[in-house]
Amino acid sequence: MRRTTASAAVLLLAVLAGCSDGDGGGDGKTEPTSSASAGGKLAGEWGPKLAAATDGKDAVCNQVGDKACATHLTDIALVVGELEQTVNEAGGTAEYPRTVAEIGKVNAAVDAYTDHECLEDENAGIEGSPCPDDAQTILTGGETIALALQADEGA
Repeated sequence: MRRTTASAAVLLLAVLAGCSDGDGGGDGKTEPTSSASAGGKLAGEWGPKLAAATDGKDAVCNQVGDKACATHLTDIALVVGELEQTVNEAGGTAEYPRTVAEIGKVNAAVDAYTDHECLEDENAGIEGSPCPDDAQTILTGGETIALALQADEGA
């Protein structure tokens, strides 16, 4: 549960420390974690949050090593981390097996993007670099997790 938040925090710190331009970093769009909504249906609450973190912004990652891309990936990772905490409070793998599996994929991609030192790597986007795959997994994670939530809840 804490791994996504910690990984996102590391990624965000790398963004802020590595190439601060004085704007203070992220856009502050993440919302506080809330408990499961009435009836235990998380898809209705978290689908829009995941969509808001990803919709219409993926083009910012045409250059996967850029600060703008890393900031966008961090925003997604933070929302996923908040969702992960909520899913764990709502029953975790027992209640949301597909969702937990998809969250795990995003967690692994966030860790990989950081471990591969993609941020500010001018070669991050070249053929053979793992960075585009790492970024793509995070970028598509919002949609995939939203679908997994719906499947887990039988929606």
